[in-house]
Order: sequence, then C-alpha cells, then structure tokens
Amino acid sequence: MEYIIFDIETTGLNTQEDRIIEIGAIKVNDGVVIDEFNRLINPGFLISSEITNINGITNEMLENENYPGVVLAEFNRFIGDAKFLIGHNAIRFDYPFIQSEFKRNYIKHTPIHCRDTVWIARQKMKGLRSYSLKNLSEHFNITNETAHRALSDVYATYQLFLKLEEI
Repeated sequence: MEYIIFDIETTGLNTQEDRIIEIGAIKVNDGVVIDEFNRLINPGFLISSEITNINGITNEMLENENYPGVVLAEFNRFIGDAKFLIGHNAIRFDYPFIQSEFKRNYIKHTPIHCRDTVWIARQKMKGLRSYSLKNLSEHFNITNETAHRALSDVYATYQLFLKLEEI
C-alpha cells in the first residue's frame, strides 16, 4: 500500500491570506520510503521576521524559488495514486492549506483521505498534556533534527506514525 507523509511551512495560519512557503513529503510503499519531495516556494511577497524565527526560512532563501502554482502542480503529481496522506495536525491545518492553494492556483486534484497523527495519538494515548509533534517525539525518543522545517517534520511524523501503529 502506498501513502504520503507530508508537512508544510506557511507565512501564517490563515488559509485565505497566508501562503505555503515549504512542502516536504515522503512516499511510502509497503513500509519502505521510496521517494522524497522537498521544495521551498516563493509566496510572491516578503515573509515576516516572526515566521523566519519559527522555521529559519528567510526571504533570501525564497527569492529565486518557483511560485506556488509550479510547486503545487509538482506536489500533486508526487501524490499520484497514493491511498492516503498522513500529517501531524494535517486535518485542521496542513491539508486545508494544500486544498486552498490548489484552488487558488487552479490545480485540479482528486480529494484524498487524510490521516492525522494528532488524532491517532489522542485516541491511543489518552490524557497526555500535549499532543504536539515536539512532545510526542520526546515521548517516543524520536529525533527531529530541524523542527519546523517541512522534511525534518515529515520524518519525525513518519516515525511517530510507526510508533502509534504499534500501540
């Protein structure tokens, strides 16, 4: 079975006003990572220092990158025939952002089922103080080398998903 684990970094929290500036993803087939997707995106405007302080992405890093339509079309092709997407807080944040950007950039896509490691953890590990990726990673001794960078968060989410599947 093939699925995609993904994460995004954005200019803020509002799907209508803010934009995706990084997408990271891995394609997993029968439990093995078979492909990787990692792109920065030029949002078409300068990002704030607050965003840079969170994820380390600077305006200089984005200035020569492709615009959203190009990168999102590539990401849509990367998803391909995957059975579902997995992300951390994906149902409330990442997937709605992706859908909004697809619509904004006129990219036709087939809606795909999304599984969320926050929701899975809440079902399987009741009563934790926090279900953040940071706290769950610490709980399971998962290393996230560069937290708040998309591909690093993807690999941490992948490890978390595997741990949660064992419970």
